[in-house]
Amino acid sequence: MDFYTDLKGKLRECLETVLCSHCDGMPCNCSGNSKNPSEIVTYGVGNFAECLISRYQLALLLALRDNLQVSPNDVLLYDPKFFEAEKELLSSLGLQVLSENEEGKRQCEKTTLFYMPHCGKSLYNNLLSANWTPDRLCHLIIIGNSFTNMVQNFPSSTLKKCASFILRIQPFTEEVPFPGNFQYQDMFNDTALHLFPRHKLNSVEAVFWEDCPEPLYDEEDLEFIPKS
Repeated sequence: MDFYTDLKGKLRECLETVLCSHCDGMPCNCSGNSKNPSEIVTYGVGNFAECLISRYQLALLLALRDNLQVSPNDVLLYDPKFFEAEKELLSSLGLQVLSENEEGKRQCEKTTLFYMPHCGKSLYNNLLSANWTPDRLCHLIIIGNSFTNMVQNFPSSTLKKCASFILRIQPFTEEVPFPGNFQYQDMFNDTALHLFPRHKLNSVEAVFWEDCPEPLYDEEDLEFIPKS
């Protein structure tokens, strides 16, 4: 089975898990396009005009957009490093380039696929913080660096400083590794699909979600370009 066919199958299973969980135990009436995300939000693809890895990551985004039948108006991108010519090309492809640096703090009320390959820990951390309730997190699917590997490979003291929300949510995250059969291993290495099933989030005591202020970072811990 080739990489893309394998990935499409994994993503379809993740979407069915996320969307059917919203039926709250009632008979599931989800079908067809209702099992596709409402939006795809992309952070950190980088300068695809210069970087081969970025070009492959953008190509996969376009393939996923078409496969999931997401309207071009609902495919949003931001990278502070985009050149003007890159923004123009993305617009010509029908994609929406965000004008504001959200620092990953986009709140979600509907099923959203976040495509964030090889982003820094603090950007994922901000996204989790902005959606730190069961009713929001259950709508997210994140394509990005493996949370499990972060927790296993970094000291907990480090993660408490720069990725505390990742550290806290990882035990309640369902993680599906990307297929390992892509021709070039460094394109999507350490990449996984992350989802937050409602039944796992609902099993946590209410205090887990309380007293969680917005993250603040020391300059050495900041792994994204902040808005000016």
